[in-house]
Amino acid sequence: MTEATFDLYWIAVAPEHQGRGLGRALLAHLEEQLTRRGARTLRIETSSLEGAGGAARFYARQGFSEVGRIDDFYRMGDHLLTFAKRLAPA
Repeated sequence: MTEATFDLYWIAVAPEHQGRGLGRALLAHLEEQLTRRGARTLRIETSSLEGAGGAARFYARQGFSEVGRIDDFYRMGDHLLTFAKRLAPA
């Protein structure tokens, strides 16, 4: 996105493999690789209803903060949520 801010477009774990820490491991690996490259911020957009709201809860548990919201973005009652996380310097 910018010199030191990166945008995560998709991360997904098949439903039959969810709840095993795979998403957490994928995200941790990505954060490690980005930090090595000098990234300072990782940004994510998701639907408020994605995975029945589970995506937003997942990102919050991984240390991301909601930094933006556009209500009714996708359809009435389904908001675009923007999350960001500052990454530790390498």
